[in-house]
Amino acid sequence: MNSSTRSHRHVIGMWLMASVALAFASHDTVSKVLILALPVIFVAWARYLIHTVLVTSVILRNRAKSGDKNVFHTQRPWLHLLRAVVLLADSLTFLFGLTHVPLAESTALVFLAPAFVTLLSPLLFGIKADRLQWLSVIVGFVGVLVVINPTGDGFSLWMLFPLATAFFFALYQLLTQLASESDSPWMCSFYVGVFSTALLSLVVPFYWVSPSALQWVLLLILGGMGLSAHFLISKAYQYASSSLLAPLGYLQIVFATGYGMVFFDSYPVMSSVFGMVLICLSGLLVYIKRASNALAN
Repeated sequence: MNSSTRSHRHVIGMWLMASVALAFASHDTVSKVLILALPVIFVAWARYLIHTVLVTSVILRNRAKSGDKNVFHTQRPWLHLLRAVVLLADSLTFLFGLTHVPLAESTALVFLAPAFVTLLSPLLFGIKADRLQWLSVIVGFVGVLVVINPTGDGFSLWMLFPLATAFFFALYQLLTQLASESDSPWMCSFYVGVFSTALLSLVVPFYWVSPSALQWVLLLILGGMGLSAHFLISKAYQYASSSLLAPLGYLQIVFATGYGMVFFDSYPVMSSVFGMVLICLSGLLVYIKRASNALAN
């Protein structure tokens, strides 16, 4: 592959990753609109139900083409169940946080996940962090302190919810890495959807409501956006490496800030903007390390 072709593929991958950031920001905006009118549990249940239906239809279509009757087979059902529990914790803490925390600040706090990955990797994979990675953790947590400003008048314990989301998202990423050693991305997506829907189905009758026609449309859009974002991620990595694309994920904070101003009249203060920049810098330090490792290999 010549340099011109490689550069063209990288540009395609970068545009796809920018689309991922926009899709996730749009997904979170629709989520906030819905949870202001509907119970969080009901919204989460509908989102994962739609996700599961869509993934199942794709897998069945692929099975019809390939003739493989074992497309739903997995060697690690308990790992997928654990992934679902962690993902539900991720989703519910974020949604409950959104009921009281502005969209931009919530999104920024979730991007502390790379720092949590650095902290958790030694426990799950025995990978020790170097000085640059520890620096990224410190910078990230300083950014969090600036955003939540625990000594300020605007501090609320609700800000701890998106912080918990970052932890659960980091754990989910690491568990998914384990699951991907034996199962395809579609299979991982299928089982996490099935288990998440099943677990939420146990409690959703206590939160049942009758959404309006518009709300059902938004719920369908929500499920479609989530699945589309994950599909775009897989496509983007076919064109470029994670070290090149991952930093573009921080565009989600920019898009979320714009959505917050347009739809919720929420304007972040300068201290929050500075904290967001520190959190972004924290993540970029992690990806700089990954890029240097890739070049060394």
